[in-house]
Order: sequence, then structure tokens, then C-alpha cells
Amino acid sequence: MNIIVSGIHFEDFPKSEDYAKEKVARLTKYHQKILKIEVRLFAEADHLNPKHDFACEIKIALPGRDLEIIDREKSIDKAIDKAAERMKRILVKNKEKPTTKRHKLGILFKLKDRIGF
Repeated sequence: MNIIVSGIHFEDFPKSEDYAKEKVARLTKYHQKILKIEVRLFAEADHLNPKHDFACEIKIALPGRDLEIIDREKSIDKAIDKAAERMKRILVKNKEKPTTKRHKLGILFKLKDRIGF
């Protein structure tokens, strides 16, 4: 599994990069078939508000599917935390979905045997 972190318009990138790698590396325990994780951190300046808003984009490559999340917050740490939490929920849903379908098929086969078809 490969973790790639990139940043745009950052002054304190090494600190944020380490934090992002630490948070995103935890996602591997929710889905074992992750091939690659890309994290993009960027600051966006608003013309009306001189403070910067920060965004975190996480892309995860799974066999046959790519997942993507973008979150914006006032601080980069909050943006990373929020994006990692949302990605965790999506990974769990994605992993449990095929199991649920197989479970439903198992129930149908049991009912079929009981009825005698």
C-alpha cells in the first residue's frame, strides 16, 4: 500500500504531511484491499475573508473502485480529521455491502430448502 501526500499553497507543509500520513494510515484497518491512498492538502484564500480556508482531499484506490472525499475547514488539522472520519465510514460501508448481499442469498437458499423447492 502506497501513501502519497501533496500540498499546495502551504507554509508549514512537513508538519501537516506527517499528521496526514498518521491519520490516513489508520484507514488500512477498515479495508485490507487498499492499493493506494492519495492525500491532497491545499489552502484557499477568499477575497472577502483574508483568512485561509483549508481543504483535504483523500482518494483511495481499491480493486475495481476508487473512493474520493473532499472536506473544507478553518484549520488544516480539522480538515484532515473530518475527511479521514468520513472516509472511514465509506470504507466500512463498501466492505460490508457484498457481505450483506451474500447473507441475503443464504437466507433465500435456507427458505427454499425449508419450503421444498
